[in-house]
Amino acid sequence: MAKYGVVRTDNMTGTDVRSELVSVKYMGTAKTTATEIENGSVLKASELMDGEREVFLGEDVAKDTPIREVVLIAAPEVPYDERLRNLDEFINPAGKACRGYRLHSGNMFSVTKEALMGLASPAKGNIVELAAGTKLNVAASATSGATTVGKIIDVEIAGRYTYYVIKID
Repeated sequence: MAKYGVVRTDNMTGTDVRSELVSVKYMGTAKTTATEIENGSVLKASELMDGEREVFLGEDVAKDTPIREVVLIAAPEVPYDERLRNLDEFINPAGKACRGYRLHSGNMFSVTKEALMGLASPAKGNIVELAAGTKLNVAASATSGATTVGKIIDVEIAGRYTYYVIKID
C-alpha cells in the first residue's frame, strides 16, 4: 500500500472556530482537473469555484504565496475501501471537497515525513516554508523569496508514526 502524509491538528484555530475552516477541491497544477491530495499538504484557496457558495478552488502554492491564502489539508480519514486500516493509506479522492485549515500565527500542527520535502531528515529547529506545489519545504535556514510557514519545534513518535510538530510564525 502507498504511504501518504498524516496530519494532526494539534492546536489549530479551525478546531474551535468553524470560520477558520475552508472546503476546498484540489484542481491540479492547471486548475482544471480534479486531483487527489494527501492530508498534510498545502493549497492556495483564494477564490470560490464557479457556481459554488462555499467550496474554494484549490491550486498549487508558489513559494511566495501569501500565508493568508494558504490552507493546510486535514480531512477526516474516512476511506471508501474497507480494506484500508491505517492513516497513511488515506488520500482525499479527486473531485471531492476536503477540509482545509487557515494558518495563523501561534497555531501548531504535526505532519509525517511524507507531507514534507526538502531536508532528508527534518529536525527540531528547522524552518518550514512554502515551495512550488503542495508539499511544505523543510530547510536549515529560511530561503530567500519563500514564505516562511513556521518552525519544527518537536519530533514526536506516536505508535507507528513520527510526527514533526510545526509552530506557525
